[in-house]
Amino acid sequence: MSTHEIQNLICHKGQFTFIDGNQDEGMIICRYNIPEAQIEYYFIPSMNVIAYQAARSHAEHNAHMKLGNKIDIGKISHAKLIN
Repeated sequence: MSTHEIQNLICHKGQFTFIDGNQDEGMIICRYNIPEAQIEYYFIPSMNVIAYQAARSHAEHNAHMKLGNKIDIGKISHAKLIN
């Protein structure tokens, strides 16, 4: 998937299919890494989405690292949003 396509999926729960065939339900988020001056993407697994949202509402800035995994968005082949 392209970066443009991924931007429409940021912070929405979905079913993600990766190029290695793995499928996982969760949420993609993006963060700007100031020291490295780059955007990073993290996958928050479905079982951690509520904890992630609660942590973010309490200003826990590193919740994405504790509750998710850094991913290469080029390895996402398909995504389907979930209500």
